[in-house]
Amino acid sequence: MPGSGPPLGVGAVPLLFVAGILVVLLGLAYLSVAYGARTLSPSEVWSGLTTESDALNHAIVWQIRLPRLVDGMLVGAALAVAGCLLQGVTRNPLADPTILGITAASGLASATAMVIEPQIPTWGMAAACVGGGLVGAGLLFFIAWRGQISPIRLALAGVAMSAFFGAAIVALLSSSRTFLQTSLGFLAGGLYGADWRDFRATAVYIVPGILGAFLLAGRLNVLALGDDVAAGLGILTDRTRVAILVVCGVLTAAAVAVAGLVSFVGLVCPHLARFAVGNDNRRLIPASALTGATLVAAADLAARVVIAPSEIPMGIITAGVGAPFLLYLVKFRG
Repeated sequence: MPGSGPPLGVGAVPLLFVAGILVVLLGLAYLSVAYGARTLSPSEVWSGLTTESDALNHAIVWQIRLPRLVDGMLVGAALAVAGCLLQGVTRNPLADPTILGITAASGLASATAMVIEPQIPTWGMAAACVGGGLVGAGLLFFIAWRGQISPIRLALAGVAMSAFFGAAIVALLSSSRTFLQTSLGFLAGGLYGADWRDFRATAVYIVPGILGAFLLAGRLNVLALGDDVAAGLGILTDRTRVAILVVCGVLTAAAVAVAGLVSFVGLVCPHLARFAVGNDNRRLIPASALTGATLVAAADLAARVVIAPSEIPMGIITAGVGAPFLLYLVKFRG
């Protein structure tokens, strides 16, 4: 009967969103490979991708720009999925890894590793950051626990941890000889120098982390109904929150190991994805990953070309997007 089914086109919205994001990502991929300190023409991009006859273009594409693009997409996907999980588990639209202290915990581990061993290998830095992220997630759970976990206590504990660990990072780096050389890029966040070693060191954490997030999506949907309802449906609420915090810790830490303290990606991207695909985390998590990959790829491109041949830290771009968005959420949706 007319009008008895769902509105025409409702099911197509997520597919259109994914298709649009993929088109944008393809465009950003080309621009990221073509533009920088040296601009490559379309023919030079193609020859750099497909042949080694032009050694300079091949090196620019395969050793500098392509790994940086892939690393940025991984970082964006990881931070966006972590933010999506944290917004769900705290039932707080303002939650993200930076605000809840997990980014700062990972950053403190990274800063400590840099001070102890300035020549630490990439895999060692990634492992140190993941350890710090897991410790931060554990502390967040421990501080918020009082017989059970309250989303409000979880958020307040995260804000306090973020402030404390952030101050510790600045104090640690400012007392080190490496402060001028490394700390500005690390504190602001950026992908300068990212290469295939970073990809290999962090993909082993980010890919399983995103898969784990997707496996937790159904439980997160039930948890959004409230603890009493979730428990009545057989969900172990606190164990589910622990699992979510562990996944967030791993994803955030792996991103910090590559890009430093990039902020607001985990806040903005889940909301943008939610506008398109709704609140079902089975759709929201992969949509957030795509949105995060797109945002970081675009921010890194802007950071490289806005004052080329020099570049600015990518975190300045994400903060320029995220801070007004946070104010919008506080004013109209908080």
